[in-house]
Amino acid sequence: MEDVDSIFRVADKDNSGTLSVKNIKNVLGDIYQRYPQVELYLKTNQMKGFHDLLKDKETEELNIEEFKKALAQVDSQVKMLPATAQQVAAQEGAYLADCFNRMNTCEENPEGPLRIRGAGRHRFKPFRYRHLGQFAPLGGEQTAAQLPGDWVHVGHSTQWLWYSVYASKQFSWRTRMLVVTDWGRRFFFGRDSSSL
Repeated sequence: MEDVDSIFRVADKDNSGTLSVKNIKNVLGDIYQRYPQVELYLKTNQMKGFHDLLKDKETEELNIEEFKKALAQVDSQVKMLPATAQQVAAQEGAYLADCFNRMNTCEENPEGPLRIRGAGRHRFKPFRYRHLGQFAPLGGEQTAAQLPGDWVHVGHSTQWLWYSVYASKQFSWRTRMLVVTDWGRRFFFGRDSSSL
């Protein structure tokens, strides 16, 4: 929301103080690239374009207050990334490592979106989080799973899916084998309660 005035000025090429749908379409690609949450919001709500945010608008022209209102609607609905999630941290780490590895190349040939404030482009494309799903063990050999596409399932089959994902995320083959053999031992002999 801090960049709304700057975005509006970039889109308003004729300095009329209003934007037409055509003006917005000209900068929409840059808005999507710089602020991926706008595109994500439109897709999630099955909207075809930015003009769908303006359903109650009769005219084709849009002033800055109406533009702010439309973007504020997006901003209020978009959820932040999970703060302590391992998936987010792993993806951010891979993104950051990639940026460090390509720093010199991207200094000469920036690949990011246009700078809304100032000239030129940002060095790197912005980080985009890909939600891979969540698992919650429920006990009794059952797990709840929420996977991309809002697919939700609870049961024993989901427990086996969770086992396979958990084992595949281990860092070494040794650790994977220890985890799998521990599960196998528990499955056949029950939990070890002698140390309690």
